[in-house]
Amino acid sequence: MCERNVNRSARVKGKNVSMKQKFNRLDCTNRFEDALGWCMSPFFWFFLSIISPFLFVMKQVTDKLLFFMVGRNVIYNVNWEDPRVERAVLNLNEDDNVITIASAGCNSLDYIIDGARVTACDLNDCQIALCEIKVACAKILTYDEFFSIFASNDCDFLREIYPKRLRPMLTAPSASFWDEKIDTIDSFMYFGASGGLAYVAFRIFFPMIGLGWIRNACAERMPPNEFQGIIDVNKVYIKTAAWLIKKVLEPFAIAFAGVPLRQIQLGNKRHNTWLTVFENIIYRTDFCGDNYFYNGYILGYFDKHCCPNYLKEENFARMQANLKKGNLTLYTGTIEGFLKENMALKAAKKPYDTFTVASLLDHMDWMPHEWINSEISILMKNMDPATGRVFWRSFANDVHSPILQHLNPVEIDQYPEVEGAHAGQYAYHSCDRVGMYFSSWIANISECGNTIEPRSISWSDDSTTFDTSFLTTLKTGFKIVSFPIKQAIGLVETQKETANGHGKNIEAFYQDQASVYDSFRENFLHARCPMLTCLPTMTSGDMVWIDVGGGTARNLEFIPVDVLKARFKKIIVVDISPSLLDVAKARVAKHGLSDIVECVCCDFTDERSVKKHLPAAGSVDIVTFSYSLSMIPNKKCALENAERLLKSNGEGCLGVADFFERSGREHLLQYPIQLLRVIESKAHKYYFRCDGVHLLTDEVFENGLTSTMSKQFEEKFRGSVPLLPILRPYQGFAFFAKE
Repeated sequence: MCERNVNRSARVKGKNVSMKQKFNRLDCTNRFEDALGWCMSPFFWFFLSIISPFLFVMKQVTDKLLFFMVGRNVIYNVNWEDPRVERAVLNLNEDDNVITIASAGCNSLDYIIDGARVTACDLNDCQIALCEIKVACAKILTYDEFFSIFASNDCDFLREIYPKRLRPMLTAPSASFWDEKIDTIDSFMYFGASGGLAYVAFRIFFPMIGLGWIRNACAERMPPNEFQGIIDVNKVYIKTAAWLIKKVLEPFAIAFAGVPLRQIQLGNKRHNTWLTVFENIIYRTDFCGDNYFYNGYILGYFDKHCCPNYLKEENFARMQANLKKGNLTLYTGTIEGFLKENMALKAAKKPYDTFTVASLLDHMDWMPHEWINSEISILMKNMDPATGRVFWRSFANDVHSPILQHLNPVEIDQYPEVEGAHAGQYAYHSCDRVGMYFSSWIANISECGNTIEPRSISWSDDSTTFDTSFLTTLKTGFKIVSFPIKQAIGLVETQKETANGHGKNIEAFYQDQASVYDSFRENFLHARCPMLTCLPTMTSGDMVWIDVGGGTARNLEFIPVDVLKARFKKIIVVDISPSLLDVAKARVAKHGLSDIVECVCCDFTDERSVKKHLPAAGSVDIVTFSYSLSMIPNKKCALENAERLLKSNGEGCLGVADFFERSGREHLLQYPIQLLRVIESKAHKYYFRCDGVHLLTDEVFENGLTSTMSKQFEEKFRGSVPLLPILRPYQGFAFFAKE
């Protein structure tokens, strides 16, 4: 008994000594202490305060800097999307035809290895040039030669074979790109904007904050448990790194990583985003043994044990054979641009592609809703209706656009756990190694009950339909701000019959603005376009839509006339102002929609009037309030009537676009900023209340809707006000489904 305890103590002691020796060999302790002292020093905080204005400016110009680099340089030297996530659910084979983003070509080559035909598109012709030289090398070189160039950075060998063997295989734009770059490239690992940023982050920034030891850990392929044990002891330094990335690197450098501001903003509602990213890659992946995304940047090269699939020897012959068959098509331009050309081939009865898979990587995160709708609407027409699948990943925790929700996607488990005896541990060789995406989704076309249709800005081809000139804006603005004064001294009289007292006030306010109503609001109602772009349309073609406070019927113009005729059997524009409805009737008649569009003058809060003029309860597919709910005194009654009219079982949709009092993210602000936000909110409320507009709050919906109405989506943002650039109230839109 005593002997067994002695032996056990020796084993434990030996284990502790081994860990201590490893820790000392990696020289962690001193680096950590030095880093902590540096980060806590007054000099550091003084330096941070000095560069804060610069960081603020850099964050504002992030997107401009990113798109400035497009066409001038490679942005991504490695695909930052782990292909094993989608390969696990797509199960690609020779029968598949994939359309995707080219980026650095890593994921496209994975699909080629699986036998699929692939069309890879990229707006940046420099990315296409990078893909082309990889493909050219893969076709003519041996595995060892290919690996030496793209894993071991043997750029001298690349320069040797480029003029006679590779250049003739490239297109003219790609040949021109490499003619310029071939003499200066010395590493594919640190090539391009993201490669340069990776060098700064992992070879300079990490050692500065005490994490330089990780490079030795990767070189020695430290086992996960041992690596995580060291991290656990010194987690404060990982937290320091996460904080510095958020405060310094994110505003300064996200453009060089190829990340637009819109994508970063998808994480605004989360706490400690970058700390979560660190935890994902440290605790959910084999960081030192299998995670080539970070290993390559930290070491400066790939080894044969830790590299992308296209660099593995067992995959090379299959990849080479499929590339020689012509299975990969590279296209300079957007996916949407390629698909339009493909549709033109179909219309001309020429050979065209039908795709079984659209692997959209993360570029849905980049796009406003209007762009997403434009791409998805044409993508649906190019997909196989029986076997088509759409895959994407996102920096958001959920589906970040209603248009993507209409595809009825299913979330993929990016971090599966081991079953059986080791339950609770992560299956390292199945988890997403990038760790920066908070959700991944797949949608089967055959299971999508909605149709994604194109949208429009106006039914007229005349760009001057809405006069948004400064003079017109100024005149209309004067009418708005002078109305309360004119009304107070009795200079305002309504010329048309209205439903009630509130209707009389509304008519008095709008009767002089009716002719220029739309022009003034084109640059004012910023949430209207995305809300109407995201409206669901069913394949059935017999939908009923009620637009409450629809006024001039301008809202209808965001949907093309042919789509309205194909998808709706009845559209009712409800308003309390006869003058605005006169404009609506003329607009509808001009475009031949009088047979399906009806303009109704009634008070939507009057239950008897609603029952008399509008369809039966439970028969309406869509009810929308576009900047009208904030002007309705009895909001509770208006929402109750909308809910009563809608179909149940998830078929009825309520859409609201309007001004909001709060963003919903105030709790994430520091206290002084929170106080300023409260003051600003009160100023907004006072300003808009003068015009009879009462900013919406969450309580409005909680009080007006029952539990059968579930919120499906919400987005809020700042929006400018004409003639008052300092005034930027929160605007936004939300969708609710009736269960």
